[in-house]
Amino acid sequence: MDVLRGKWKEKCILNVCALLVVCWSVDPSLSAPPPPDRTQELQCLEGSHYRTANGTCCRKCHEGFKLKEDCTKEGESQCEPCKEGRTYLERSNYAKNCLRCTRCDVDNEEEVSPCKKIRNTVCRCIEGFYKKRIDSVTRECLRCKTCGPGERETQPCTPESDTVCECKDFRNKKNNRNCLPCQNCRSADCQQECASGTDPTPKPKDTGWGVWSPYLLAAFGCVCVVLLVVMGIMGVLVVRRKPKGSSSFLSAEITSQGSEKSTRRLIQEASENVLNQSIPVCECEQELLSKLPDCVPKEIKISELIYSVLDQVPLRRVKELVRSLGVSDIVIERAENDHLRDTKEAQYQMLRVWAKGSAQGGGGVLARPLLYHLLDKLRDMDLGGTAEELETKYGDQ
Repeated sequence: MDVLRGKWKEKCILNVCALLVVCWSVDPSLSAPPPPDRTQELQCLEGSHYRTANGTCCRKCHEGFKLKEDCTKEGESQCEPCKEGRTYLERSNYAKNCLRCTRCDVDNEEEVSPCKKIRNTVCRCIEGFYKKRIDSVTRECLRCKTCGPGERETQPCTPESDTVCECKDFRNKKNNRNCLPCQNCRSADCQQECASGTDPTPKPKDTGWGVWSPYLLAAFGCVCVVLLVVMGIMGVLVVRRKPKGSSSFLSAEITSQGSEKSTRRLIQEASENVLNQSIPVCECEQELLSKLPDCVPKEIKISELIYSVLDQVPLRRVKELVRSLGVSDIVIERAENDHLRDTKEAQYQMLRVWAKGSAQGGGGVLARPLLYHLLDKLRDMDLGGTAEELETKYGDQ
């Protein structure tokens, strides 16, 4: 019995020692919750915070300040102010550099408010001029357009947009620039435009032969067809009533044939007369050699027109003209780089890029609508004298 008690005591002591060893080997950090992490608790709020490369959420700098150093777990972001009157930042940010203030150094431009740390300079064109943006950085102030004769102003000129004009009555579609009164209307298009416009005294419609000729021709044709049908029916009835070989049948047949021939002749003559009166024929079909310049417009050779433009337009305004015609800055720079020592050749290549897109006749003839577009741009640039000389030289003969 004592032997059993001794063995039991030894066994209990061994179990207690083993339990103590197990408890000592267990890592208390596995059961205990981790300490709070400020970077995990702080959420990156959209608009006011940003996340760094190492995953830390930092507060953005206020407007007027730039980021000097990112924040750490222990501190906030370090920001420094922009230079007053020289640089600015308008929104909260984490930019390393401030933006440079804009200078109002364009011709005919004035400063509305100076540059602050939180706001850029505000520039505005002076009265009588409007701002035109050449690209995202370059701008210029152009003189406001004045509505011409026969036009009315629908939108006044502002510092940001040019004057908008429209014709009081109708616009000449031949060159798309001259406004004419309805009293001078001669074509069907302008008659319709004047009739639907605001002209208080529209021109009465033409009631002559030229307007009614299609209707009269149709009515005359219908009458002739009805007469032929009636005469045909009468001829059939006569044939059925009269025996073959009778003199009355022959006389009726002769009369019928004569009437039919005369009716056909009348229809043919009337049709020819109506067509001759209602369809206009170009004079060149009658006198091809003598009247050819009146019917066929003179061809405009691209190279000749470009040299004429370069001779008339001042050297410093050629690039302005080319940009207004739609030529990109990339094309302009490429032409200047290819011809560094020959400015006129570079400008020639710029205008050639504009003209070759719609060239005709093997690429050497300019489309006439492009000429009118060029003349309009010259007038918008206050180069009306140059436009008039080019229109006299290359306009409709």
